[in-house]
Amino acid sequence: MEDKLLTKYEVMDYLNISRRHFEKLVTEEKLPIIKITQNKRYMRLSDLHRYLNTKMINKPQESIQESQPENDFQWKSIWS
Repeated sequence: MEDKLLTKYEVMDYLNISRRHFEKLVTEEKLPIIKITQNKRYMRLSDLHRYLNTKMINKPQESIQESQPENDFQWKSIWS
């Protein structure tokens, strides 16, 4: 499957940020862009997701739930 290219404005809309903030992310935070000309810039969707994953503070963790029959029984008795 081909990776989608987003325009600068699509990235700004996706992140809900202003043009000034976008420029700051590119210059200071090293947001990975593809620069065609001064005003024509694109970004791969996969690069955007990878970038966002590095900035995520509370990453979701997989949880393993053990079945507890006694708790199931209590809930069944309450809601029956």
